Amino acid sequence: MKFARLILAVLVVTACAHAQTTPEWIWHPNNGAKPADKEVRYFRKSFTLDGAARRGSLAVSADNQFTAYVNGTKVGSGDEWQAFPKFDIKANLKPGVNVVAIEAKNDGGSAALLAELDFATEEGTRSKVVTDKTWQAGTSADASWQAANFNAGANWVAATSLGKLGIQPWGNIAAATATSSGKVATPAESLTVLDGFKVELLRSAQPGEGSWVAMTVDPKGRLIVSPQGNEPMLRVTLDAKGQIASLEKIPSKISGAMGLLYAFDALYINGQGPQGYHLYRLREDATGKFGEPELIRKWKGGAGEHGAHGIVLGPDNKLYIVNGNFVGVPDDILPTSPHKNYRDDVVLPRMEDGNGFGAGVKPPGGYVVRMDKDGQNAELFASG
Repeated sequence: MKFARLILAVLVVTACAHAQTTPEWIWHPNNGAKPADKEVRYFRKSFTLDGAARRGSLAVSADNQFTAYVNGTKVGSGDEWQAFPKFDIKANLKPGVNVVAIEAKNDGGSAALLAELDFATEEGTRSKVVTDKTWQAGTSADASWQAANFNAGANWVAATSLGKLGIQPWGNIAAATATSSGKVATPAESLTVLDGFKVELLRSAQPGEGSWVAMTVDPKGRLIVSPQGNEPMLRVTLDAKGQIASLEKIPSKISGAMGLLYAFDALYINGQGPQGYHLYRLREDATGKFGEPELIRKWKGGAGEHGAHGIVLGPDNKLYIVNGNFVGVPDDILPTSPHKNYRDDVVLPRMEDGNGFGAGVKPPGGYVVRMDKDGQNAELFASG
């Protein structure tokens, strides 16, 4: 398929709670003719907000290029049909009728547009509007095509639906943009954060760096990251602007850490070390080098997705560690533990997994254990 360049024009969407949620690829009907090379088409739809917007996002993909507007203001653009970027449009929304307008251009071959609008009001009403054949499509745009009072003249017709997200030749492009490692990085625009915060993608894992599953921050503000496999841990130094200044591998006999914490001038790790998957401590010298792993707590069944994971420092200066349901409760749990007397409450006979997964595992299941900085004086804090 040749890359087709889309520049979506206007989306006028009337949002309702019962609107479909799977977007469709659409294009101008062109009286049944195939899209021409360099063909520019416009698409629009209006939607109504019952009150002030608490959040709002617009995700768009076009084969091949688009420029999107909300109420006359440009909110984003793109030129890769394989991507599905999401734009924060909260600041562009207003109570009452709103208009999303997208201009699209086809470079050649297949031509299509995909869009999804998701918003919620301060009153808690949430709505989603997606591309479908109810959208308007045009071959030209007048002066009002980006505004809420656009002229619905004879130039505008119902868009043609080519099929829902997932159809070929485009496939499910909503996943994410592939990185050079072959994995995917979640688009920063798709993450929802509190007002005043902004998410920025600093770096994706490169070939040989594995899949990052744990991270902590040392006293100097450096990030320590652990891959899930046998690849070495990484230490990332940021500059004054929060960008990556340097990245170095940490030589260590521990790998596959699913829990990291820098505290008490040491790095605590739930990972695969010289004596198995347990809780280790690495002390750092004045030059920034870590010494030999120190085993401070053994786990029974610590490895795996249901094993020993996150470590945090509590307000009482104790280590709090969450363990999955395949990790046995330590034998030296103190009687002062706040969580105790757990057991099955079974009205009917137990029904174990027919495939054998987790069969025979009894309460407390997953749990949180707290202990001092040396891995001693363990108490069962919570379970479930």
